[in-house]
Amino acid sequence: MKKTIFVIAFVCIGFALQAQSIAAGIKAGVNRGSLSTKLSGFNEGPVQTGYTGGIFARAGFLGFFVQPEIMYNQRVGKFERKDTNFVNSLNYVDLNLMIGYSIAGVVRFNFGPSYGLLVNASQFKEKYDDPSFAKEAFESAVLGFQIGGGIDLARICVDVRYDFNIGDMGKMYNGNNYSTNSNQLQFTVGYKIIKLP
Repeated sequence: MKKTIFVIAFVCIGFALQAQSIAAGIKAGVNRGSLSTKLSGFNEGPVQTGYTGGIFARAGFLGFFVQPEIMYNQRVGKFERKDTNFVNSLNYVDLNLMIGYSIAGVVRFNFGPSYGLLVNASQFKEKYDDPSFAKEAFESAVLGFQIGGGIDLARICVDVRYDFNIGDMGKMYNGNNYSTNSNQLQFTVGYKIIKLP
């Protein structure tokens, strides 16, 4: 994994040195999605709303660009059963590497991998935390993928993406199967603090 990260970083640096344009800034927004579960007796509930925010950089050359990001991403899901409902939140620091193409410097299409590091896991049942819902029930890191597009208006950038995990986010814990998958749509607005040229 360290070698892969090094190679990706090396390629990004090489691309940035040849870049015709460079930008960096902040972005934040909301996501709408769900978590699936294999916990016995539970069914996947309706779509929930979470939030995301962080920083990004972008280097462009001949219409193509690479965009590394560091994002805090909340993945929320509702699990339902006969006697009660639970709202679960899995919070990650996502390291994204988006690769894309820009048309006339305005419309963008992009895709790329996401490496999520689990920060915490929480469960809410009738307004109180459930201590049985432990961070240890989930993998410490998960590989994901994002695909989407956006528009740039001067220093403002707006993005819409579909985000999903590759591989299981949960695992066996205390005899229960916490196998979990996430699917969400992300809507973000960003501001380019640095914009060259």
